[in-house]
Amino acid sequence: MFEKISSLKDERIQIARELTSFKNRESNKKFLLEGIEAIQWAIETKVSIDFIILAEKYCNELSSQFPKYETNIFMTTEGLLKKITGTNYLVPVVGVGNIKDNSVNNEFAVVLDNVVDFGNIGTIIRTANAFNINKIISTKQNFDLYQKKIVQSSRGKVFSASLYCFKDSCATIEYLKKENYQIIATSPHGNTIQAMAKIDNRPIALVVGNESMGVSDEFLKNADILLQIPMHSEVESLNVGVATGISIYELKLKQVLGMIEKKIKSTLGRELNVSSMLIQEVLDKNIRKVSQFTSKQLVFMMVLKCDVMMNIVDVQKQFGILDKDVNEFLQLLLAEKLISIENDKLTLTIKGEETLSQLWTVIENTEKQILSCFSTEEKNQFFSYLKRVSNNCISIIKSNKE
Repeated sequence: MFEKISSLKDERIQIARELTSFKNRESNKKFLLEGIEAIQWAIETKVSIDFIILAEKYCNELSSQFPKYETNIFMTTEGLLKKITGTNYLVPVVGVGNIKDNSVNNEFAVVLDNVVDFGNIGTIIRTANAFNINKIISTKQNFDLYQKKIVQSSRGKVFSASLYCFKDSCATIEYLKKENYQIIATSPHGNTIQAMAKIDNRPIALVVGNESMGVSDEFLKNADILLQIPMHSEVESLNVGVATGISIYELKLKQVLGMIEKKIKSTLGRELNVSSMLIQEVLDKNIRKVSQFTSKQLVFMMVLKCDVMMNIVDVQKQFGILDKDVNEFLQLLLAEKLISIENDKLTLTIKGEETLSQLWTVIENTEKQILSCFSTEEKNQFFSYLKRVSNNCISIIKSNKE
């Protein structure tokens, strides 16, 4: 059974009650979670929760919803819970969460230019989150991201958002230009149909306007692109949440297509593949100075030394050797009696071990050359990271087979 809070003057009741005010949320960097869904959303996004208070009569039912979550849980009366939330109806569970700093995706930002409807704001944040956009910019200094209706309509996605507030449109525009954003505003009178817009490789700041007045004149004057969503003539305008969703989808697609070359070049697989080929080229160059072998043949002998025995299919898989090239790859090693083959099984001979030991200095010196810009600590971290990548790949492969 949980500890019961019976007094309105209890410190925990007072802390939770104060968080119904934006001023207190901002100053304390905390917010009130109202309802089991809000608490579950917070847990899923790793929000730190100071404590949870349950209605006494619902303790068993509600506490089972988060049995593994480690925080202080208390119970109290329905009357005190209503005092906390300031409502005539009962919210059977509340919690006190800490506003967290989230890592920011700077490639795309959504600018709320005096958007005031909490439901619309929540919808926009939720839509942005679906496209991996978490940078939300407001042209109002006292913008309240943790207002209850915003939390609910965003389905808790506000907990993953990063908010930037400015005193007005002019200050916001100054920031966006300084950060090299291309400012893209939406307007029924835009001079560019959205589907035909040409964007560049700079990050995007999509500006959406007030429900009644639209985007402010300052943004209309300073926009790099002024978009129009074509509609049936009898429809005057779209809801700002709906319009934002359409614009995010089209602009995000254009952005990805425009940046795809850059993204390809920065993928993990490509980086590792390029590094591997360059390492092989350096090792080849150094080995060729003192022997007739290639780096791939030398690494193959190293693998044989560790694994004792391999078949030809394993060799082809591990070293990416085609059927037509496998005989040539093995021919020199067999001719020099560095490896032997029996029943399709390859093993390293004593002569092979001796040759490997003789060339080991070349391997070590090459590694020192390649890693000369690393400190000892950085080298250890580098190898640790590579090992973790390998282990994670093995784990994923195993799970896919199960």
